[in-house]
Amino acid sequence: MALDGKWRVTASRYVHKDRWIAVRADDCVTEEGVSIAPYYVLEYPDWVHVVALDAAHNVLLIRQYRHGLGDFSLELPAGAMDAADADPLAAAARELLEETGHAGDLSLVGRTAPNPAIQTNQIHTVVARNIVHVAAPADDPTERIELLWVPASEAIRLALDGEMVTAIQVASLLAGLVHAGVATIKPVTP
Repeated sequence: MALDGKWRVTASRYVHKDRWIAVRADDCVTEEGVSIAPYYVLEYPDWVHVVALDAAHNVLLIRQYRHGLGDFSLELPAGAMDAADADPLAAAARELLEETGHAGDLSLVGRTAPNPAIQTNQIHTVVARNIVHVAAPADDPTERIELLWVPASEAIRLALDGEMVTAIQVASLLAGLVHAGVATIKPVTP
């Protein structure tokens, strides 16, 4: 029998499940026969991150309170994909409109995994160009959002200096700016 390195699940049960998260406890056996039980897996819906740019290459960021952090966080417009979302672009358009009241031309950059060791979901990074204000943001009492427009170079500085603290959003910001042709990454030559 060929070995592929994957673990075999011998039993699985949900410890908690609601509309936001499911916590699954798997009993696993490694390829070498080592038992790991329980191994906790967090099931979240997929998420979208939106790198929204105006014609002058300014980036639309949001500032909002994050209870897990116990403080305010500087972020990209983002959110969970709903069952009604046809695809990541539909989810990105919805989140951008709900959180900021803006719309634009969307393109998918790619997807990453926030923590593949314990989470099942993916993050879909989307670039939104030609951003225009089309409506008031949704009035959500759990999201009191401040909008900030910053030049792309300042957004990069905020990300690299740790003023944007959400690591997965830093990755999406940098990938989105490179994808949009607003920033470049040059290899270091010795």
